[in-house]
Amino acid sequence: MFLRSLAGPTPSRKRLILIGAVLALALLVGTAVWLAGDKGPAVPPPPNYGKIPVAVSVAAARTGPLQRDLHALGTITPLAQVTLRSQVDGELLRLHYTEGQAVARGQLLAEIDPRPYLAALASAEGELAQTQALLDNAQADLQRYRKLARQEAVAGQQLDTAEAQARMYAAQRQRNLAQVADARRLLDHTRIVAPHAGRIGLRRIDAGNHVRADDANGLTTLVQTKPISALFSISETRLDILRQAQARNPVLRVQAWDAEDRRVLAEGTLEALDNRIQAASGTVRLRARFDNADESLFPNQFVNIRLAVVQQDNVVTIPTAAVQYGSEGAFVFVIDKDARAARRVLQLGPANAGRIVVLAGLAQDERVVVEGVDRLHDGRDVQIVDQQG
Repeated sequence: MFLRSLAGPTPSRKRLILIGAVLALALLVGTAVWLAGDKGPAVPPPPNYGKIPVAVSVAAARTGPLQRDLHALGTITPLAQVTLRSQVDGELLRLHYTEGQAVARGQLLAEIDPRPYLAALASAEGELAQTQALLDNAQADLQRYRKLARQEAVAGQQLDTAEAQARMYAAQRQRNLAQVADARRLLDHTRIVAPHAGRIGLRRIDAGNHVRADDANGLTTLVQTKPISALFSISETRLDILRQAQARNPVLRVQAWDAEDRRVLAEGTLEALDNRIQAASGTVRLRARFDNADESLFPNQFVNIRLAVVQQDNVVTIPTAAVQYGSEGAFVFVIDKDARAARRVLQLGPANAGRIVVLAGLAQDERVVVEGVDRLHDGRDVQIVDQQG
């Protein structure tokens, strides 16, 4: 056995070593393929990649007016809103409205059983008639006593008594007149009418229930929707700009935009400015008025407010999306007549509603790139796929 070991490995051992080496090599190759992934062969870029025109969207610089707005968050608030409550106690007989109905001023909305108040009015009118009869008799007696007194046919004390009696019945009549007026007032309150035009809310009580004058919940609510207002606040630092704008134009235009600030809901005017600054927030409250003929504004609706304070006439403007910023400042890519991009540094002014004023560096009708800027450089060919207004 010792001599066989010195002679080297046996043929079977050689085969095992060879098989192991092959397996190890296959494992290494498989691991390399797995790590590389199935990416496929690399595709070289086309030879004219840098010369392919870049697809861009452009817009022309235009001359015209540009307004400067103050932006604020607002809440639509009715100019008038009431809780309809009964002013008298009694059974609620009928409701003359449907929930959400638009009603006119003076329209009958509900009826309360009037019979107890009709009886009270009849009683007050009866007492008035009785007092009136007593007063008429006392005044007739007074006239007779005065005539006899001039003839010295009656004592002065009797004349004084007759005068006092007439005054007492006159006072009683005055009190009875007040009682009749109060009875008529209570009777009128059995018919609940709309104090102003507006829209009815959801009912809080049904017909057939007993209502009381001290009921805090009431029957329903009525809000005025046409016209309507918006309450909003601006910083006290903007108050001087607002006052200067009011000095130039007493009627300032206000726009109400939707919650996403994408669509104009209504246009109105600034109606009122609060008389003090809110110390806690450093803001001042304002109210804008809108006709709201189409009722596009709804009570308690959240809106974005734009208050026009400054208007610049005949200025060159471009879309704000076209402006880029670099180490040299604001710049845009201008498209020349040969459909090539040229980098242009600009001097900019105020912006509003997606457009910005160009004070220097651009002329009217020059085209600037709005979309597709990321692949441009000076002299790069472009292909215009869209031209914005």
